[in-house]
Amino acid sequence: MGQAPLYDGIKRGRVHSSKARQRPHPGPAIVRVGNHLAVACLLFGLGVAAFVSGSLEQRIGNLFCVGLIPAVGFYAGGHILGQLLMFGVELCDMIMARCFRYAVRLVNHLLSWAGTHVSMRSQRN
Repeated sequence: MGQAPLYDGIKRGRVHSSKARQRPHPGPAIVRVGNHLAVACLLFGLGVAAFVSGSLEQRIGNLFCVGLIPAVGFYAGGHILGQLLMFGVELCDMIMARCFRYAVRLVNHLLSWAGTHVSMRSQRN
């Protein structure tokens, strides 16, 4: 008969407290803001191209310079910044968990060290 393994391992992919699970990540909000600003730039560029007098080339130039290029910048910037913020939150959570584990190990080590020295002094007396 086979024996069940005593240690199956711990999934350490993510360590969150109950407060960390409830807190929203700022990344998706930044992505939405970038998308909304991109749509606003496109609408503003269309309005400038439609209502400002000029030749067809000037109107197309206004559409690109005032509407399309800033819209692409806001869209790409929102997605890049959103991904960086989500990565930063995950990285900070991982760093906090590792620091807490290190602090627990350090306290356990100090307590065991102090316990051995106290027991040695009590044996001398």
